[in-house]
Amino acid sequence: MSKSPLTMEKAPRTGSFAAGVLGAVILVYSLLESMLAPALPMIQQGVGASTAGVSWVFTGLLLSGAVCTPLIGRLGDIRDKKVVFLVVLGVVVAGVFLSAVATSIVVLAVGQVLQGAGLGLVPVGIGILRDTQSDGTARTGTGLVMGMSALGSAAGVLVSGPILTVLPYTWLYWLPLIALVLLGLVAVPALPATRPSGDGKVDWTGAALLSAGLFAVLIGVTQAPSWGWSSAKFLVLIAAGVVLLAAFTAVELRIDRPLVDLRTGGKPVAIVCLVAFAVGWATYAVYLALPTIVAAPPAVGYGLGETATTAGLLLLPLGVVGGLSAALTGRLEQLLGSKTLMVLSCVPVVASSAILFLARHDAVVLALAAGLAGLGVGIGLTQAINIVSSSVPAERLASAIGFVLIVRTIAGTLGAQVSGSVLASDVVPGTPLPTWSAFSSAFVIATVVGLLAVAAGLALPRRIAAAV
Repeated sequence: MSKSPLTMEKAPRTGSFAAGVLGAVILVYSLLESMLAPALPMIQQGVGASTAGVSWVFTGLLLSGAVCTPLIGRLGDIRDKKVVFLVVLGVVVAGVFLSAVATSIVVLAVGQVLQGAGLGLVPVGIGILRDTQSDGTARTGTGLVMGMSALGSAAGVLVSGPILTVLPYTWLYWLPLIALVLLGLVAVPALPATRPSGDGKVDWTGAALLSAGLFAVLIGVTQAPSWGWSSAKFLVLIAAGVVLLAAFTAVELRIDRPLVDLRTGGKPVAIVCLVAFAVGWATYAVYLALPTIVAAPPAVGYGLGETATTAGLLLLPLGVVGGLSAALTGRLEQLLGSKTLMVLSCVPVVASSAILFLARHDAVVLALAAGLAGLGVGIGLTQAINIVSSSVPAERLASAIGFVLIVRTIAGTLGAQVSGSVLASDVVPGTPLPTWSAFSSAFVIATVVGLLAVAAGLALPRRIAAAV
């Protein structure tokens, strides 16, 4: 494939400071979203919402991220990525402000939906690094951005507890809002302007089909535990989603300037998506299982009988190890090669699920499982993006990365809901707690998904052909 006439050659125009600013924005955004889960009852009371209503607010954030990210990625391909990044950051800031001042469920919902656009900050930020830095420096910067995302997601649960003990829940919004505004002011001079990598237009038909398809699938999967996996509503939504996504695929393969070019990258990109799916599923399985095991009283046959603070501490290795390993991925790739590193990154994903079989009453095993999950996330997702960057032309990079992240999001949602349904299907008599047998079934499923990722990684070509 020949380069677009507007495609700029990669040249090191920025140092580590720009990468640090991008990483800091992603860290604060990830902290913001992960801090909210422990505060859900307080938020519900603060806006006078029902349990179902407040849960839909956070479902809206997920749906917004899934729908907006491909479109934001495409805009990053055909516009100045700095401008796109700052505009999306502005939308997130507006959403955080609305959520902070909300006294009704409607205002809170609008704020959360606006915040969902922040998922698109990752592909556009990585695109800035790829456009303005040398290949080696850009890979290090990619690791930093992905590492900050992993660290923020794990640390948020731990940080929210101390904040909520001394401040109202609204400060979970105000503190990130202040940080994001300050970082935005720093980003204006720190981030370099980039020339558009492509000269295409936005495929609005594809955007509508993809958005509607993702919306149907995610709503169906999210509501399946309450509706039932064999209910008519679930089956109709999934069928509609599949039809819409099939139509999206057909449109994208036929037009010259698609929203997501499914023809570029070939086998490596398809395999990377499978690995991202496994990482998303397994990670959310750990997130779901660990707090429940920590809180359960030992009398039910498992559990530590500890608080949410303990659960946050035991989840922290996921973020710390994920952040450190992501930053080292570029160097590891130089030592081991793309394929070997991709395959090896799947092994901790399998191990994190498998080792949970030994976690009945053992905090050390739980922390080890979290650390292994972090290792798989840090190396696996960063290496996946590095492979995409090598396989996809510059004019398609941001949208391709966005697509990989959406696959991971869908997998995480599906993994959490399937695991939750399995756990709810077999409870200890007289309690709402799952039996250890139910946990074991969830661990088996997550382990099998991880093994499929290992098999997919083995199918990667030994040499990844560079996109030109």
